Amino acid sequence: MNKIKSIYMAIKRFATHPWTMAIVMGIIVSAFALWYGAAWTLVFALPLIYDYYVAHGIRNWHRKMYKKHRWWQVLWAVWCAVVFALVVGIIIHMLLFQWTKPFILSFAVVMAYALWEELKGHTKVYEWIYGWVHAILFATVVATLIQLYWFQMFVIPTGSMESTLMAGDYILVNKVAYGPRVPMTPLSFPFVHNTMPMNPEKASFTTTWERSYRRLAGTGEVERGDVVVFNFPEGDTVVMELQAMSYYELLRDKQFGATEAERRKTLHDNFTIAVRPLDKKENYIKRCVAVAGDTLTVVDGRVYTNNEEEAFVPKRQYIYYNELTGKPLKMGIDASTGEYMELPVTDDELKEYTAAGDVKLKKIGGAISGGSIIPHTADATTKAWTIDDLGPVWIPKAGETIELTKENMAMYGRCIAVYEQRLVEQRGEDIYIDGELATEYTFLMDYYFMMGDNRHGSLDSRFWGFVPEDHIVGKAAYVWFSVDPAEGGIRWNRMFKAIE
Repeated sequence: MNKIKSIYMAIKRFATHPWTMAIVMGIIVSAFALWYGAAWTLVFALPLIYDYYVAHGIRNWHRKMYKKHRWWQVLWAVWCAVVFALVVGIIIHMLLFQWTKPFILSFAVVMAYALWEELKGHTKVYEWIYGWVHAILFATVVATLIQLYWFQMFVIPTGSMESTLMAGDYILVNKVAYGPRVPMTPLSFPFVHNTMPMNPEKASFTTTWERSYRRLAGTGEVERGDVVVFNFPEGDTVVMELQAMSYYELLRDKQFGATEAERRKTLHDNFTIAVRPLDKKENYIKRCVAVAGDTLTVVDGRVYTNNEEEAFVPKRQYIYYNELTGKPLKMGIDASTGEYMELPVTDDELKEYTAAGDVKLKKIGGAISGGSIIPHTADATTKAWTIDDLGPVWIPKAGETIELTKENMAMYGRCIAVYEQRLVEQRGEDIYIDGELATEYTFLMDYYFMMGDNRHGSLDSRFWGFVPEDHIVGKAAYVWFSVDPAEGGIRWNRMFKAIE
């Protein structure tokens, strides 16, 4: 027993030795800096790591200055008070005022208290709170780095991926799979996406400082069949009162006016419109059914890419009509057995589904008028397209060139004008890009076509088009927890389940 204890103590001494800690931290920081492409930062980072764990030069210098100079004591007290007020003030402001008042009010009051404590001597209560402040700051920094560059947790809000993923599933998304994006809107509140906690109307970010798109090296690329999390391509403009619907879908709805200009005015006059940068658009999750360069066709609900039928999908779901009762049924198809599984469908679910467009259910699948399906025109080539029958559609690929026509601009115009930020003008039959007459266009990015496994209950690429590569967040990896939103119980059979 004593021998085991002595071995344990030896391992503990080695693991906590200053040099061991410095070397381990140096390796971690060096690996991240090289991955990030910022090796120059090691000139400053490695000496600081050595000093913090081994030499303690900065710490000893600070102690000498603190004992010798009153002005340094005051300066240090102000710094500690600012840190205290930032953390505690945010918590108080969030709980009491829910961000409805200027934050400076809470910050100023808490900082005054903290500065008083720092200058007159710490009370036990203040020291206890400050211990939690340090713990919160450390946890925030570590957790933020993990969710930015390694993996992030999401909850599935809707049934668009049934029965692969269910509403109420908590999933881990692997960002290293495709390479994590460097934050494009760095100044934002931690652990939330685009709105503040306890106030969904207030933005959690500022666009004062924005960076261009950049992705770090990953372990692979998006492939057909991957379940992918991405930013909603049409989420740059949001009607806050109708967030479940795309702003551009509403612009096509003639109940808001006869022309697009009238509909836009109606929306802006009667609703709250929010504009969001790329990385703050809502997160969506779908299955990639076609990658850049593919030609996609959907025939009777079956997906074909380059004339080959879609590969293995664990469980696809469709809405059928029961011809005997005339009532709809949700049916899941288990790919491992090929069997159909009847699932319940409520009137409310059916109303929500049919409200997505001019829907007429048939025996297998649903038909939607051409104006609701990409490319949102009803010309001779697309007017018969439905969610079960569409295409062929070519998926844009970086470096590939297409001939530009008035017809295909309806399909690819948003890619060129919005996602690749080119100035597009149509003058009669002629197309101008950046002020020059253009008869062809070479794409700058890869694009993807995404569909939900609940093929008749998913608003996906069939409605709003392609997903650009800079919108990709990561690959869905595991369901780590699941709660039934209707019943409230835990789905134990879904926990720690890999996502296929």
